Amino acid sequence: MLLEAIQYLTTPCPWAYRRMGYLKELIATEARWRRCRAAWQPHLDRSRAVIAKAADATAGADKAVIIGAGMLADVPLGMLAKKFRKVELVDVCFSKRTRRIVWPQPHIDLRTCDVTGVADALARGELPVPGEGGGLSLADADLVVSANVLSQLPLVPLAYLRKTQPHLDDASLDTLAEGMIRHHLALLETCPGTVCLVTEVERQRRDGDRLIESEDPLRGVMPDRPGDEWVWDIAPRYEVSPDYEIRNRVRGLMWQGSEPGV
Repeated sequence: MLLEAIQYLTTPCPWAYRRMGYLKELIATEARWRRCRAAWQPHLDRSRAVIAKAADATAGADKAVIIGAGMLADVPLGMLAKKFRKVELVDVCFSKRTRRIVWPQPHIDLRTCDVTGVADALARGELPVPGEGGGLSLADADLVVSANVLSQLPLVPLAYLRKTQPHLDDASLDTLAEGMIRHHLALLETCPGTVCLVTEVERQRRDGDRLIESEDPLRGVMPDRPGDEWVWDIAPRYEVSPDYEIRNRVRGLMWQGSEPGV
């Protein structure tokens, strides 16, 4: 806990994002990764393999954009840095570990950006509208990767809204969350090159082989494309409870920007 407190105080993050809870969530995720590294490793390896496969299939070698690169554990940065003239890492904030890795490589840029536009609207005191704002253009990207972030996009904004605007009902919040997911997928479609999407598609609470509860974190929204699939043991037994573990079903997709079919 002391290490996490020090990280919170010393990690750069825009005040508005810090106040909403983005930095706290990043530090908590990194702490869980350290605690559960052995359980997470197969998922991280599969994620990196899908991203590497997409990079190999990319014709151009000028620019790669990685969305959701705050912690960087699931991204084969070394491989990408060798192939592409420029690599742009995008997230609302970046861990100190990521900053140390990137610092000596001048062709790798960190871009602090709310790709949804929702956090920026909340910072202005406005009720966000999915699809408005974001400010990220993929028009010059040879490769864009959405790295284990799609299902996470609504989490911090919804928690913030529940705290600051408790009059909002669940239906309104669900509509906002679905809109954010759809907007992100639409953003990926603007890339003229190769698109790679790695995302959880199901959260399971399990007692060994017994399924206790299942949840769709994407609210029924998912590109209709073939891809790889695997299980992520995100919270082994005793990480959150002695009575159950949490597993995510994950999919890794890739397609060319000119291909129809979402």
